[in-house]
Amino acid sequence: MTHRPIAMHAVPTVGLTFRTREADVTPPRSLLVLLHGVGGHESDLLALAEGVEPGTLVVLPRGPLALGPGRYAWFNVAFEAGGPRIAADEAEMSRMALIDFIAGLQEAHGVAPQRTVIAGFSQGGILSASVALSAPERVRGFAVLSGRILPELEPALAPREALGHLEGFIAHGRDDAVLPVAWAHRADAWLEQLGVPHALHLYAGHHGIVPPMARDFLAWHGSRMAPPPPARLRIDAEETLLVGGAVGVTPLALAAGADRLLREHVTPRVPMDVAMENAIMAIEDTLARVPPHVRGVEIASDDPAVRRIATAAGLPDDARVIRRDAVEHLFSRQSAVALGRPAAAEGLPADPRFVAELLVVRELMHHLDIPFIHLDTGGHPGRQP
Repeated sequence: MTHRPIAMHAVPTVGLTFRTREADVTPPRSLLVLLHGVGGHESDLLALAEGVEPGTLVVLPRGPLALGPGRYAWFNVAFEAGGPRIAADEAEMSRMALIDFIAGLQEAHGVAPQRTVIAGFSQGGILSASVALSAPERVRGFAVLSGRILPELEPALAPREALGHLEGFIAHGRDDAVLPVAWAHRADAWLEQLGVPHALHLYAGHHGIVPPMARDFLAWHGSRMAPPPPARLRIDAEETLLVGGAVGVTPLALAAGADRLLREHVTPRVPMDVAMENAIMAIEDTLARVPPHVRGVEIASDDPAVRRIATAAGLPDDARVIRRDAVEHLFSRQSAVALGRPAAAEGLPADPRFVAELLVVRELMHHLDIPFIHLDTGGHPGRQP
C-alpha cells in the first residue's frame, strides 16, 4: 500500500501544537486524531498514522503540559498503591481543549463529526474516551489503546440517548504492569452499561501497542471510515428525498416534490419569474433545516427527473454524472426563458414540471455543497466523476 508522507509541521491552535499526516484528497474523507501517552510527544504515533487509509487526515496533537525536554502529558498522574491518582483539573482542561480542537479541525477541513474518530495510547486513550463520552456530537468513535476510562469522568458523561451512535475500541495487553488489564474489563463493563457498541481485544504483552493491536485498530478504523455508498435522490410528487449512504436507511426529506411545487408556486396565474423566486425561497427554507452532516454527501440518482435535467443540460445519454456548474448554466437558461425568451430558443421543454424539478436539483446542489450527482440506473456508480 502506498501512503502519503507525514507532513512534519507544528502549529499552535487552541493551546495545542500538532503534526499531521495529510490526506490524499481534498477535502479529506475522514479525520483521525491520535493522542500520545504521558511522557511522550506528538511524533510517538507516527508509525500508527502511516497505516491509516490515505483518504484520512491524521492529526497528532501534543499534550499541553511539559514534563521535560520532549516529554509532554495531558494531565499529571501519580501511581500509588491504591491505583492512579490524577490531577482532575488538568484532565478536565485537556478534555475541553481537545473538544474545541476537534471542532476547529472539522470546520477548517470540512469533515463531519460522523467521519471523525479520536484514539490514543495510555493517557491519550484516556482522553479519547473522555472526549467521546462527554461530547458524542463531535465524533463517530474512539479507541483506548492500553488505557482506561476515568471514573472521574462520570459527572461529564453525555446522556445515554446521545451515546448510542458511538463505537468504541478497547485494546490492552494482558501483562500490562502500568495499567493492569482489569482497567480494560472495567471499560468493557461500563460501556456495556451505557449502551455504547464496542469491541474488547486483549493481547499478549505489556504496556504498549504491539503489532497485532495496531493491525486490529487500523482494521476497525478502516471499516468504519470506508466511504459509504452514495445516498439515493428521489423527486417524488410531494417530497424530494435522500435515502441510504451517509444519510442512513430512513428517508430524509430535503424539499417539496414536483407536484407540490407546481400546486403551491409554479401556477399559470403567477408570472414564471415570480413563481421561480417563490419556489426557490420555499426550497431554501426547507434546506436550512437539513442536518449538517448531509452537506457534501455523495449522491446518486436514477430518477427520470434528474436524467431529464441532464439531457436538457446537453449531456449525452451515457453520461455518468451531472456537475453543479452544468446545472447552474441550465438554471441561467431557464431564468432567461422565465423573463420572456422563447423556450425553444434555449432548447428547453415548455413544461412547468421541468422547471419545478430543475429548481429542486439546483437548490439542493447549491445549498448542500453537492459538486455532482451520479447518474445511474440502480447499479453502483463509479467512485470518481
